[in-house]
Amino acid sequence: MTLFLGYDPGGKGKNGVAAIRVISDTPKILDKATVRDAAEALVWLNARAKTAVALGIDTLLAWSPRGGRACDDALRRKYGGSSIVAQNSLYSSMTLNGAIVAKRLGLPVYESHPKLLLRVSAEHAIRKIYHEAVAESGADHEGDAIVAAWCAAMGHNGRWTVDLFTYIEDDIELVMPRARYPWFETV
Repeated sequence: MTLFLGYDPGGKGKNGVAAIRVISDTPKILDKATVRDAAEALVWLNARAKTAVALGIDTLLAWSPRGGRACDDALRRKYGGSSIVAQNSLYSSMTLNGAIVAKRLGLPVYESHPKLLLRVSAEHAIRKIYHEAVAESGADHEGDAIVAAWCAAMGHNGRWTVDLFTYIEDDIELVMPRARYPWFETV
């Protein structure tokens, strides 16, 4: 069984990390935590990285010189809602911490959007696991990290074939070479 890691970058004391295995498309949580900052997240993730095959991150892994990304515009058109924020409106802890961890960990990396996915997907197993993790910890950071790891597994294992970075034409700069943004359906 293959190990996948997840990271939800946030502000001080709001960085979620998770390690999961996926069995029949259902995540089995091996470990999760909320840590202080990206440095602590790196220590936690590095301790598990030797046996992991990929990292899912709830952050932007591609930036556009236009101020907005076409993949975000497409998601906003299809699903609506306010959780898809323009890249220039995001706080630095999310964008910078995510990029630092992606670069330093050195695993294949996959962007995720846990809140949107949970709202629009019919994947009941991940929704249940997310809500259990949030109820246990009292915050959504660990739950978002679990969902990010699961999204990485779905993309890495070829279960989701849509890559929002390549599916939608855009002038983007990848944070990491070969970063991907797997999604469960066309948008």
